[in-house]
Amino acid sequence: MSPWQVGGPSTPAVDITVPYADENRNHVLLREWRRQGGESLPAPPLLLPRHSEGAYHARIRKQNLLDFFIEDQYSDAVAGSTGGPGGHHEDRIVTHVTLSGEWRFASGSQRSTVGAGMLCVRRNGDPWDFEVARSTRAVALLLPASEIRFPVRARAVTVEQASPAAALLLAQLRLWAELSDGLGDAAARAARNATLELFKGLMNDQVIDDAEFAPALVKAAMNYIEDRLLADPDLNPRLIAAALNVSVRTLYRAFGQRATSSVMEYVRERRLECARAELISTQLTVSELAARWHFADSSHFVKAYKKRFGETPTESR
Repeated sequence: MSPWQVGGPSTPAVDITVPYADENRNHVLLREWRRQGGESLPAPPLLLPRHSEGAYHARIRKQNLLDFFIEDQYSDAVAGSTGGPGGHHEDRIVTHVTLSGEWRFASGSQRSTVGAGMLCVRRNGDPWDFEVARSTRAVALLLPASEIRFPVRARAVTVEQASPAAALLLAQLRLWAELSDGLGDAAARAARNATLELFKGLMNDQVIDDAEFAPALVKAAMNYIEDRLLADPDLNPRLIAAALNVSVRTLYRAFGQRATSSVMEYVRERRLECARAELISTQLTVSELAARWHFADSSHFVKAYKKRFGETPTESR
């Protein structure tokens, strides 16, 4: 039994059964979906297969979480389309967390198969075709598209639910859904923001692998470091990551793609280079330069300087 509990007695829902042999099965499905779901649960374009026996069953329950919402979805085999300009939830980033069965998505050259234990994050502004296997249950999370960064060349990202970032996000989302009715405005807003940050952490782990994102992040970090070299003796990776709205792990991974230095190695290199320029052009003492460029003392400065430039500060001067 899944721990997911979405909504309550007054939650918008559809619960539909349509015989596969009915000649008007697609029309009946759409009509009944609209009757039950109304504007709260708009129906995507669906196409039922034709069988001589049995019936198609769909059960959807929706829960609003401020400007986020989640759906507990059960479906028998069906195909359809979603997203695209003017399409179903086009302004949303949609995540399917498959609990049983399988979803298959296709958009252009992008193909994603999302079986049990996987989740798939899609940009729904793109047109998607989908297929659902028989007896498939999933929880769908829908977020405002403006809030999420995607890899430049990707329309969808597939992740194992058991991965640390995904597991943390799903645990937070389950708990928020369970407790949402009892939360005050401030607590609900805090839960919303925490969920968004965890989602960004999940996506940042994927975005960092984008060939265009990592260099851009490193460049932005370097610019920030230049601005703070003098002003902040406590400059550290957490401070830099927070200023750039990424996780510390994402910042480390971006710098890890460079062969030359880590984040703090780069900070020390730049401080030594600035100290060297002032050593040659000013009358500041070695002790003064060590303090000015945030070294613990003059002996640490001299040691780092010699390692970097192959000579002592005195020899340089």
